[in-house]
Amino acid sequence: MFVFIFQTWIVIGIAFLVFELFDGSTIFFLPLSLSSFVTSAYVFALENMFLPSILFFDQWYELLLFWALLGLIISLVLVKFWKRSAVDDSDINNY
Repeated sequence: MFVFIFQTWIVIGIAFLVFELFDGSTIFFLPLSLSSFVTSAYVFALENMFLPSILFFDQWYELLLFWALLGLIISLVLVKFWKRSAVDDSDINNY
């Protein structure tokens, strides 16, 4: 299955980065890209026996759920810290 090959997650991450370049919202594509790279590192660590076998996801849907939940967590963290740094100044005369 392709989800258990770490290079697949790298390609997915690069594709989402390209989509982010066209969109620029940093809410949808960037977190999915970052979670793809983390999932790739996770699958690579499992293939090379860096992690214990108890942490192994043996079904494809478990790995996809891990990727999606990680993307959601990254998205929530980005929204929390990104919005804090933005200044809400609605006056048109301030440059």
